[in-house]
Amino acid sequence: MTDTTTTGGIDPTGARELLDRADRISRRAHDAVRWPYVTFITALGVATSLGTLAMGLTTGTAFAAVYVGTLAALVALVIGFMLAIRGRSAFASSRRWTVYIASWAVTYCAAIAVVGWVHGSVLWSGVTSGLVLVVALVCAAWESRS
Repeated sequence: MTDTTTTGGIDPTGARELLDRADRISRRAHDAVRWPYVTFITALGVATSLGTLAMGLTTGTAFAAVYVGTLAALVALVIGFMLAIRGRSAFASSRRWTVYIASWAVTYCAAIAVVGWVHGSVLWSGVTSGLVLVVALVCAAWESRS
């Protein structure tokens, strides 16, 4: 960059350098806000897919333990996520975030339906739980590239 005190302005090269610097700072700020969301979507998919798979394949006290464990994991994830994004929650009301959560919710409800109606089916438990995980990972990958 050139000395602007004698010329009274910024030359084109200096302006490009400043714009490049502003772009890098903006990208770093955006990335810092985005990664807690990516981590949350991934962890949500892993916890709920494993939880629904285990609920679909267990009975009795093992089922109760898995159910309570899944709920505890969900509560811990939500609390951790809320702490991680405090003050940076503007993205949480975006259309893209709504699509992510709606996609996860539809597949999670399907997996819970399998737990309730086809309990013990390895095939259906595996398919719906796998679908929960795949949807969450696709959403997280999409967000990480946005």
